Amino acid sequence: MKKIVSLKILHCGYEEFKMSELYMNTDFKTEKLPVNVILLEHRKFGHILINTGCSKEMKKNPAAYAKYIMKHRITFKKDDTVIAQLEKEHMDPLCIKKVLLTHANAECCGALPLLPKYELLSTAQLLCVMKFDNDSDNIIKSTFPKDNIPMKAFNVYKGETPLKSCFKYVYDVLGDGSVLAVDISGAANAMTGYFIPEENIFFAADAAIDERFLEMDLFPSEKLLSMQYDADDYISVTATLRRLHREYPEIRFLFSHSK
Repeated sequence: MKKIVSLKILHCGYEEFKMSELYMNTDFKTEKLPVNVILLEHRKFGHILINTGCSKEMKKNPAAYAKYIMKHRITFKKDDTVIAQLEKEHMDPLCIKKVLLTHANAECCGALPLLPKYELLSTAQLLCVMKFDNDSDNIIKSTFPKDNIPMKAFNVYKGETPLKSCFKYVYDVLGDGSVLAVDISGAANAMTGYFIPEENIFFAADAAIDERFLEMDLFPSEKLLSMQYDADDYISVTATLRRLHREYPEIRFLFSHSK
């Protein structure tokens, strides 16, 4: 019996990219791509979100928001919030029992304050970034709940998985092997990728704009590299993802802005 009952991708905002400036030797046009949130239903643990998408909470610190949108050309309406998306699925936000985050980015954490009750799960490294890293984007401070919420760090996964051939550490998100996590830092500090083995889906967050990076063997421009938290780590992670994609073609890769 499958542990993951269902998996849906919710579009919770949009971001515009000048694609031809971001990847070498392409004639891509400017594109408006979704901000993706993954909604999982787990047989035992109920409904789980990976990231939360955009919301008006991101605007509570106007100075930080103005600085943020200079780098991230995001747009979102009330109908784009994860709350509105859950309502379309005929779900009460109280149904969300756990939230996983890929990284400390406003588009990941933007709707956390709108969710009424949940447990936040993450790598220990990402929890430290969110709680103590004053160099991280200050907009996170306005999108992170002021009330104390339960937080828990992942344990190391001891079972077998294709991820172990490419990553030093693999984490067991829920303790039953149904969702695995790996460090894919580079685009952001302590960024985390999630693999759902039963669905053969790897959610690689902002490790690339979308799956064309792997399918068309694209290479980042100097401009794209300059936008990363650590360009060297970014290049290393993309090489690892290429290897995983080549060795396990059955795995479907999704990114934060996959169409």
